[in-house]
Amino acid sequence: MSSLRRESQDEEEYWMKSRVNKSKFNLFDDNVTVENAEELAKSKKLLTQFEDDDVDTVNWDDTPVSSETESSANSGVTGRVSFTPSSLESVTPTVQYSKSQEKLHSLTSPSSARSLEDEIPSYISTSSGSKNLEEEILYLRRALKKARELKFSPEDTIRKMILGEPYSLEVFRSKEEKLQLLDKAIQVHDGNAITAVILFLRQTIKPSLFNLELQRRPVAINHYLSYLRTHYDFKELGDVLGMLNRTEEAAILKYKQAISAPDVRGKMNALRGCLKAHFIHEPDLAHEANLVEQHAALLERQWPIEDTDSKSEAQGNPLFKQFPRKVSILNMPLITTLYYCCFYHGRDAENLLTSPFAIKKQHQLSDKQYVWTALSARSRLKQWTGIEELLTAKGWFGSTKKVSVIGFDKVCEILHRTSAPEEILSKYLRMIDGSERRLNIARKYKCHEVVVETLVYLRDRQELQVYASKLPPGSLGLRNAQDALRSSTIKWKT
Repeated sequence: MSSLRRESQDEEEYWMKSRVNKSKFNLFDDNVTVENAEELAKSKKLLTQFEDDDVDTVNWDDTPVSSETESSANSGVTGRVSFTPSSLESVTPTVQYSKSQEKLHSLTSPSSARSLEDEIPSYISTSSGSKNLEEEILYLRRALKKARELKFSPEDTIRKMILGEPYSLEVFRSKEEKLQLLDKAIQVHDGNAITAVILFLRQTIKPSLFNLELQRRPVAINHYLSYLRTHYDFKELGDVLGMLNRTEEAAILKYKQAISAPDVRGKMNALRGCLKAHFIHEPDLAHEANLVEQHAALLERQWPIEDTDSKSEAQGNPLFKQFPRKVSILNMPLITTLYYCCFYHGRDAENLLTSPFAIKKQHQLSDKQYVWTALSARSRLKQWTGIEELLTAKGWFGSTKKVSVIGFDKVCEILHRTSAPEEILSKYLRMIDGSERRLNIARKYKCHEVVVETLVYLRDRQELQVYASKLPPGSLGLRNAQDALRSSTIKWKT
């Protein structure tokens, strides 16, 4: 018993004589904290230097801990008091601090008045990281500063967009804020701002919601369609027009896409597909459907004609030698195709693709269109007999008469343009109705015989004398004028 009492007294005396100040730190106090340990560690100079990442472990008497003890200490929680598994006399509490823990404590300590922005330079200077990390932190710091200076209301953002100042749309996160931004852009009537906000909405909200909200705003729809047309986004443009039930615009868009195909065969197929998908089933587009049908049919006619004529020209056809083809007939307009067929295939039967009359019939050309075109082709070929056949119509009881649906003045204009002989031109000048009109056209084309005949018919002696004085000597017109002036059977106007 006496020995036990002695040991107890010795232990009490040992702890009473310890250099540990129990007022500041008590190992057996349940309220011990990291802050107490830190304060004690600082007083003993046990913390590592700020620049060193290694962990230093010391005893309470400032002596280093052996590797074995350090290993056992590291198995505990860093930053807390640890004990060796020996008896109470050999208890050696240690404190461990790493570099990152010390920095974290300094940044989060309530007593520290420095902000995150203030700590960034010090972190950069003490960090062993690369230059890229340093530049990234500096960039983020500048971006943070600029972001704090910006105002994020829809009104201020639209104002900055109009004035060309820096702005950001990414700060608007909710659907309501984005729609408010779009409504504000529409309200100020700025097309660039409207388009920019629409594209932002397209990227950040679901397509179904985007389409729904866009349909509720006709102004936004028009700007969006204009943007798609300008940037040739025809697929999206067609989808939007179909969604809006603007079938006519969608059909015309598809037609334009079809005719832009570089290959003729591909263009024919595209036109047929476009006709079937967008025109035939729309009653309001019946007229347009007929035009698309004629366009496709014209290409289907031009393709074999071009193929046949190119081979005939290569084989040395005399007509192609005399009048060489300047361009291909493919993709040419209807009237040009008719003129081509009238010029090179004017006598072909109606059952042939090259027949001008078959073209007139299939494409529903008027008589004026057909006569004008055929007359121009035959006049250039100097086919005067063909012109007469074209202008001859059957009358009653098998009789024939000269008829021109375009007017004989137009016939004379075409003949004069193709340098027709004077007797051919005079023949059709005499068929012009109206003496004054005939006289003016005959003077224009210098058909002296017709001018003299018309002046005699009008019994205008004075005008005939003036006109005869201008005629060249020995000309047929001058002789006719002199004979008329000497005639005693003509009753002139007084």
